[in-house]
This record gives sequence, C-alpha cells and structure tokens, in this order.
Amino acid sequence: MRKKYKTGFLLFFILVLAVSCQKDELTLPSKVYFSFEMTSYTDIDNDAAVLKNGNIYGNPPGPFSFTIDKGQMVISAIEFDGKRPQGQDVYFISDLANPIVAILHEPTMQEEIGFDIPQGIYNRIDVSLHLGNTLYAPLKIEGVFIMPGLGEINMRFEYVFEDIITIRSTGAGEDIVLRKDRPSFARVNIDTGSLFGLVNPAVLANADLIIENGQNVLVISDKHNRPVFNQIAARMNQAFSVVFD
Repeated sequence: MRKKYKTGFLLFFILVLAVSCQKDELTLPSKVYFSFEMTSYTDIDNDAAVLKNGNIYGNPPGPFSFTIDKGQMVISAIEFDGKRPQGQDVYFISDLANPIVAILHEPTMQEEIGFDIPQGIYNRIDVSLHLGNTLYAPLKIEGVFIMPGLGEINMRFEYVFEDIITIRSTGAGEDIVLRKDRPSFARVNIDTGSLFGLVNPAVLANADLIIENGQNVLVISDKHNRPVFNQIAARMNQAFSVVFD
C-alpha cells in the first residue's frame, strides 16, 4: 500500500514539474521588432471634365492624376493585446521616452523599435497605435496632383487629431507564433490606396489651393477642403494592417 502511495506521489510530482516547466517556457521572452511603412498609390482619370462652380468646361487637355508616395506618422505609444490558448493572455502598453517619428516611405531609415513579448502560440493579437502628441501632427501623407494646364501641384493630407487605431494582426498562418530563439517582425502598413481610392482625381481640380513658399499646394485637412478630408479620414481604420513574420 505504501509502495503504491509513493508511486502515486512520484507521478504527481512529475506531472506538477512538467506543468511548471511548461508555464516557465510560456513566460520566456521573444524579441519582436516593429517597423512602419506605406503602400504608394496612383490614380488617373482620363475621361474627366473640369467642373468649376457647377459648370462643365469640356474635356481637359490631358488626364487628371495624383500619386501618393510619402508619409510621416507619429506614435506616442503602442498597445499589445494577445490571446493564447495556452498560458496567460499578454497585454502591455509601451513606455516610450520619446514619440516614434516614422518616415513611412523610408522604413529602412527608422530607429529600431523592439519589445520582449512572452513566446507562444497566439490566436489573436490586436495592436493599438496611439497617434500624435502635443508637439507633432499624428499623420501626414504627401504626393503630387497633376492638373492639365497647371502641371504638378504638391498635395498633402494632414490628420491632426490625437487618435488610437486598433488593428487585428495577421501572420503566415491562422495563428501567430512567437519563439524565444527567433526574432519576429511586426510590419505596420498604411495602404494609401484604401485611403484615397474613393477620391476622384477630377474632384481635386475643384480643391482650394494655398500658397506655401510661393508655390500652389493642395492641402486636405480639417481646415482645407473639408469634404475630401472627411472622405479620407472615414477610412483610416480600414487602411492599417499589421503582419507578423
């Protein structure tokens, strides 16, 4: 009887030890590096007519078009909310000494942003970006608008509101696997085609221009060309993605 008791105790001890080791494994850190980039976008309207004050003047001498290829995003904090089928869920918000000023069209020039995150299999990871602070505009996206007769005009979309954008992350498979022996990369992308895809180039022909350094500039913001701004800003959440690899 005593022998059976000792055997049962030994098996229980081994089981507890195995579970404890598994829990320890699930707390080991995996290095995750974040980068920020954008997808450029070009739109051309070959069939547009110039519309001014409700009057159509006929076909312009060439197509309207615009290209979006530059951007800057300012992040004051990053939230990570991960769900694991094994081990505790993981949540943290970054403690950044200074905001991240990400030049979206030059991701290789960005400073290295890395976090130690418990390894394991995640079936859901939500990343929330806290955009902007009191010193910097959260998001600026730039490009050129080509208007027949006027040539190239610099254009700039300005989002000046501090905001939180929450993004459901994706990976190579159904789950996202973080491993202690291999760094992972979380690539945050802004798809400018999603932002500007509903903006007809011909509509920009009616946009108000401002003068900067003696040059015409097409600014889209809450103060300039507000209807177009509202159309773009309404698609902010759909334009962001985070891919872990």
